[in-house]
Amino acid sequence: MTDQSLPIHPYGWNELAQLYSPALSSSAQNKQLLRWIRNHPQLSDELAREGWVKGTRRLTSMQVRIIVAYLGEP
Repeated sequence: MTDQSLPIHPYGWNELAQLYSPALSSSAQNKQLLRWIRNHPQLSDELAREGWVKGTRRLTSMQVRIIVAYLGEP
């Protein structure tokens, strides 16, 4: 992104995946975000504690905050 920080609010999975991997196809964006989450056990665990499961289509503000804390801003 630019010099602005990512607004923390609920995001659709596809929406957040697109922000992290804009050069990829929609399908590849979704798989990449899932891969990053799955490859980081602490991130996966924290998201699970907040109710995230594979296939979740809408991420809460807290889940977005956790993802950004581990992956950095897109």
